[in-house]
Amino acid sequence: MHDIIIRNADIIDGTGKSAYQADVAVDGGQISDVGDLSRNGGRHVIEAEGHAVTPGFIDMHSHADFSLPIWPTADSMLHQGITTAVVGQCGLSPAPLPDKTREETVAVLNGFFGERIKAMPWNEWSSVGDYLKFLTRQGVSINVLPLVGQGVIRASVMGLGEGRADLDQMATMKNQVAGAMAQGAIGLSTGLIYPPGSFTATEELIELTRAVASKNGYYFSHIRGEGDTLLDAVAEAIRIGRETRTSVQISHFKAAPKDNWDKSSHALQLIGEAQAEGLDVTADLYPYRAGSTTLATMLPHWAHVGGPGETMKRLADPAARAKMIADMQTGGFARGFEWNMVLITSSPPRTAYEGRYVSDLAAQAGKKPYVWVFDALLETALDMTMAVFGMSEENRRREIQFPSMMICTDGFGLTATGPMAKGVPHPRNYGAFPRVLGRYVRDLQVLKLEEAVFKMTGLPAKKLRLKGRGVIRPGFAADLVVFDPATVSDRATYDNPHQYAAGISHVLVNGRFVIQDENHTKKKPGIVLKPLH
Repeated sequence: MHDIIIRNADIIDGTGKSAYQADVAVDGGQISDVGDLSRNGGRHVIEAEGHAVTPGFIDMHSHADFSLPIWPTADSMLHQGITTAVVGQCGLSPAPLPDKTREETVAVLNGFFGERIKAMPWNEWSSVGDYLKFLTRQGVSINVLPLVGQGVIRASVMGLGEGRADLDQMATMKNQVAGAMAQGAIGLSTGLIYPPGSFTATEELIELTRAVASKNGYYFSHIRGEGDTLLDAVAEAIRIGRETRTSVQISHFKAAPKDNWDKSSHALQLIGEAQAEGLDVTADLYPYRAGSTTLATMLPHWAHVGGPGETMKRLADPAARAKMIADMQTGGFARGFEWNMVLITSSPPRTAYEGRYVSDLAAQAGKKPYVWVFDALLETALDMTMAVFGMSEENRRREIQFPSMMICTDGFGLTATGPMAKGVPHPRNYGAFPRVLGRYVRDLQVLKLEEAVFKMTGLPAKKLRLKGRGVIRPGFAADLVVFDPATVSDRATYDNPHQYAAGISHVLVNGRFVIQDENHTKKKPGIVLKPLH
C-alpha cells in the first residue's frame, strides 16, 4: 500500500523528453515507483487522466525570504506550482545583521521593502544560519535555497556611501560571505542598480566573489543596467564569472525601454559566447512586459548616497530637484520611460495612489510628473513601488526560447485575501509559471510543454546541483505538480493581481500535499536545501 498514487497521468518528467502515460507512487517523501501501478493500492489516490504531472517548479529569483517569516505558507507561490525558491536576491537578504550596524541595515531593508515586511521578526536572527534555523523552527511550505546579499554586507560594513573598500573593510566583507556560505548560503547576490550595490566597483565584486568560488557557490546578479548599459552589464557579470570561475545567473533578464529592445538579442549572444568559452552563465525571466521595483529607483544614482534620510533632504531641495530631472531625462533607470507607463503598485501611506499611473496622478494634482513623483516620495517617506511597462513582447518570446533561460517570479509569497493581500502588486507574484504554461505554451505555441517544464524543473535543478530533485524518477524527492494543460492559466492582472492561478489542482512538497483539490492544506513540509558540491 503506497502513501499516494497518481493514476493515468501524462508524465512530463522534467528532462525535456516527450510526455508518456503512467502512474506515480509516493512513499516517505520520495517517488517510489513510476509505471503501470494498476495492481497497487494507495492510501490516497489521485485520478489524473488528462492531467499532466511534473516535478515541482523551481523559482530561480524570489524575494520570499522577506515574506516567509511573516507568512510561511507562501500561498501565491504554491498555487502556481512552485515548490522551491532561490531567495536572498538583488543584494538584499535578511542577514547578516552585525551588532554594530544592525539598526542601520534593518532600516535599509525596511525602506526597500516597505509596509509588506513591517512585521518581520528581526530580533529572531543575526546571522544567515540563525535566519535559516528560524525558518526551520517555524516551518515553511516550500523548499528554500538562500543566497547572501552583497548590498546587505556592504551596508553593514561601509554604510550607504560611495567609495571603494579598504583592505580591512574588504577582509571583513569576505569573512561575512565565507561565514554565510558555511551557514547554508549557496552563493552571493548583487543588486547593482540599488545602493549600496550601485556604488561598488567591479574589482570589489570580483574579490568578494572569490570567497564564493572557493566554496563552489554561485553569483546571482541583478545586473548594473537593463537599458542603455545592458550589454556592458551582461559583460560585467560574465567577467566576474570568468575571473573567479564562479557559476553566474543573470537575474530577470530584460531589455527596456523601447529604444533598447534591439540589445536583447545581442545580450543573449554574449551569454551564448560565454557558454561556448566554457563558462557556466545562464539567466532567468518572468513572462511579462512590465518590471517592478521601488519608485525611488527612478532617481539618479547620486540621489541615494548616504541613505534614505539624505535622499529625502535632496527631494526637498529645489536645486537638487532640478539636477535630478536633468539627469533622469538623459540617463539612468528613468531615461526613456514615459510616465503613462509607470503604475503605482504599493503606497501604504497613501493607498489612493495604488493602481494608478503617474501621468494620471500628476494631471489630477495639476503638477508635472517629475514634481509629482518627488512630492509623492517625500509624502510617503519613499514607501512606494511601481510596475514599469517597457519590454517588447516579441523579445519576451525570443528570450523565453533561449536554451538556458529559466523562469522566475521576482516576487513574494502572498495571499489572495487577508494581511498579505495589500496594494496592487505585480501579477508575477501569482501567475508567472502558469502564464508560461497557458500563454506561451498553449496559446502562442512559443514552447512545447515539455520544453517549458524543463526550464522550470530539470534545467534549474541541474544548474543548482540539486541531487534527487527536478526530475520524476524513483528515488527522487516527491516535489510534484498536477495540472490540466487545457485550462492552466494565470488569472492575476495588473488591475486585480490577488488571484490564484487556474488549472493547478495538486502540489506536493517532499511527499506531502500543500495544495490539494486547489486548496492550501497549510502544511509546512519545506526544507532548506543544499546543492551537491
